[in-house]
Amino acid sequence: MAHRPRILIVDDEVEIRRTLAEILEDEGYRVDLAENGQEALTLIDPDCPPALILLDLMMPVMDGWTFLGVLRRERGLAGIPVLIVSAASHHAPAPAPPVKQVMGKPVSIDRLLEAVSRCAA
Repeated sequence: MAHRPRILIVDDEVEIRRTLAEILEDEGYRVDLAENGQEALTLIDPDCPPALILLDLMMPVMDGWTFLGVLRRERGLAGIPVLIVSAASHHAPAPAPPVKQVMGKPVSIDRLLEAVSRCAA
């Protein structure tokens, strides 16, 4: 089976990162993990960016809002699509580039996979 695109999961909760990674890897996606926005920035290669970023908003060190601000300002990163998956989804920015969709936690696996498939195309 051919590998699907690479997804970057940015969430400070270890179990959520692991669970999301397992679900996506079972579907054939390659997955990178970061526990906050600052770590995520060190993992992103502008020459080979992920096809999609799954982003939590509430994290220590660098939260999701700050991370989005950096993405929007950096030429090589601004085009990476973002799917916000957060318990703070009611405080999330409206879907505008690079945010493709906002989903609240907990999220159904079927709904998540459908969104990932659409956003990482």
